[in-house]
Amino acid sequence: MSGFVLVTLLLLFVLFLGLPVAFSLGVTSVVLILQFGLPMKLIANTIFTSMDSFVLIAIPLYILMSQILLDGHIGDDLFEVMNAWVRHLPGGLAIATILACAFFAAITGSGAATAATIGMVAFPAMTERGYDKRFTLGLLAAGGTLGILIPPSIPLILYGSITEESVGKLFIAGIIPGLVLASVFIVYAVWQSKRGSFTSLPRTSWKERLEITLKNFWGILLPFLIVGGIYSGAFTPTEAAAVGLVYSLFITLFVYRTIRFRDIPGICLKSVGTSCMIAMVVAGAVLFGRVMTMLEIPQKLTELIIASNFSPLMFIVAMNMLMIVLGCILETVSIVLLTMPLVTPLLAVLHIDPIWYAIILTVNMTMALITPPVGMNLYVINGLRDDITMKDVISGVLPFVILIFLFLILTIAFPAMSVWLPSVM
Repeated sequence: MSGFVLVTLLLLFVLFLGLPVAFSLGVTSVVLILQFGLPMKLIANTIFTSMDSFVLIAIPLYILMSQILLDGHIGDDLFEVMNAWVRHLPGGLAIATILACAFFAAITGSGAATAATIGMVAFPAMTERGYDKRFTLGLLAAGGTLGILIPPSIPLILYGSITEESVGKLFIAGIIPGLVLASVFIVYAVWQSKRGSFTSLPRTSWKERLEITLKNFWGILLPFLIVGGIYSGAFTPTEAAAVGLVYSLFITLFVYRTIRFRDIPGICLKSVGTSCMIAMVVAGAVLFGRVMTMLEIPQKLTELIIASNFSPLMFIVAMNMLMIVLGCILETVSIVLLTMPLVTPLLAVLHIDPIWYAIILTVNMTMALITPPVGMNLYVINGLRDDITMKDVISGVLPFVILIFLFLILTIAFPAMSVWLPSVM
């Protein structure tokens, strides 16, 4: 296994030099190609073929759709609807925040976009009603993590492209765990709210509830259109992204009129940066995986796992420990692309359901979104207002890290929660 050790040390060295992940993977691959005399044409061929994927087309479409919805203030409307229905309950604003995050997650597939969109409207509403500032910040950062678990999910799209699993089944597999995790957050939010001295809001009349719901009907319909279309077989996940994008443009331009035609070039430019970043990481990771395959590192790892008599549970526990560490220093896209080329053949050897493992991985990645120092949602929430400090955000998010960790154990212990719904598709 000296080759694997060499590759690991080389990659860690390049990462700690401060290079972006995409370039770290690329540089490591090029060094290995030169060191072991592999053909240089491998670089161009691999980078080109890594982008030649129908599944990956969905990623820039979902990113553009989320930017349209973000600039179109659809998240504000979702929060308004949820607030109208639950604001009179204990911790009503906290419940409305989680429900709005869950709905927006079912539209965008992005944890950062969910946290930013709902955070802008929910933070002032909650703090004005006496909710503890740190609790509110932690709730918003944790609520945003639902964006990568509840379908559509960008990490699950990447997982499907690497493992060649059905993205539709992966999306459906995330529904029950996503709803259960949202429920866990709600239960904790209600318990925490009862301990605080917040000001409750009066119950909204049925007439007002219906008026607000009908007013925002078009935005509420979007997640049902995307997930329902995939589940019914009306269109593929990639086609769902295109349908959602067109629908988002329609409702923001012509129904709510929150964006104008002249805003579209700016919206596209904002989404291009994120899309290019993911594309570069994909290219670097695929090249890295191809080089490792040619050096027979996955095969040697498989032999090592077999010789060590690793049980499936031992392997899953070991991988989750590794991913928790990686989640503190890398972002979610990089972790998925870095680990899966090595892990995929091992799943087959150990007879681990790849859909179940995908949900375990994604739940682990929800924790990575809120663990310092690189947790993306921490920086998103910290940037909402000038009076928010990173210390407050981290303090507020720690209980939710523990909740997600406990939920991760639950996901491992009960595979049916992840695989039952895809099995009946």
